[in-house]
Amino acid sequence: MKIKSENTSGLLLIHVEGRLDAITSVEFEKEVMPMIQQSGNPVLIDFGKLDYISSAGLRTLLIIAKEMKKVDNALALCCLNEAIMEIFSISGFQTIFSIYPTIEEGVSSLK
Repeated sequence: MKIKSENTSGLLLIHVEGRLDAITSVEFEKEVMPMIQQSGNPVLIDFGKLDYISSAGLRTLLIIAKEMKKVDNALALCCLNEAIMEIFSISGFQTIFSIYPTIEEGVSSLK
């Protein structure tokens, strides 16, 4: 898994590539949590290059969402492919997270 971040338009944009599963979700949490805590800005996670997400990956997203709620900041996801969106739909996570089809729409909504 590859994780890149950038600060843009007053928010933290995190790009995730690869798989978010039982093995990589630990790495994801360790890398992303300090980014979120240091940024202090709303966060948009770009899943455009995410190939797979498991229940462990979904759990990690819940942990990140709780952290964002603690600091009263917004978290949104964008660019989910059809398979990832289906997993979010089946698990009910599409009702927990704000999900946008493009980075631009996500950035616009978090401003």
